[in-house]
Amino acid sequence: MKAICSTILGLTMVTGAWSCSAQELEAPIPHLDKDVQLGATVAVPHNEILNGTASSSLPIGALAPSPIALTFVRTFPVKVNHPLDSKYFLLNGLHLGMAVFDVEMTQHCIATHQCREGNPLMPSSQAGELGVSFALVGYGSYISYRLKRHGTHTWWIAPVAGASAHAVGAATGLEH
Repeated sequence: MKAICSTILGLTMVTGAWSCSAQELEAPIPHLDKDVQLGATVAVPHNEILNGTASSSLPIGALAPSPIALTFVRTFPVKVNHPLDSKYFLLNGLHLGMAVFDVEMTQHCIATHQCREGNPLMPSSQAGELGVSFALVGYGSYISYRLKRHGTHTWWIAPVAGASAHAVGAATGLEH
């Protein structure tokens, strides 16, 4: 078995070195493309698996090992679903824009002493409001990314709900 493994290892290294220069050649088989990946499997004879050893001399009465069979399997490249598309950026960008607009309108309204922050958990400073808003927008974007990556059709709910809530806050700031 050591001789077979050494031979296979040597042939693999030699053909691996050849494969670098052979990448630019046309495929000898017309129905295979250059970028097709081929996998190989090695079938080990059953009596060598049971013994756990391989020797060139077989005991009397033992079956001769069958030659190693290589099977090539054609695999097709898998298309990866990229969840970051224009719809994702549009909705999450709208959410971010409405959050910043809400904070600015609220701060303007507070500065003119015409209104106050309606959310008791929100800080009163501009930096505090922006920090909390950015954290909420980031969390909503992460949730929508995870849902979109897993193929869920409700990925858009988080950014639309956030943008709607901030639109109400900005409209209140514009009203006063």
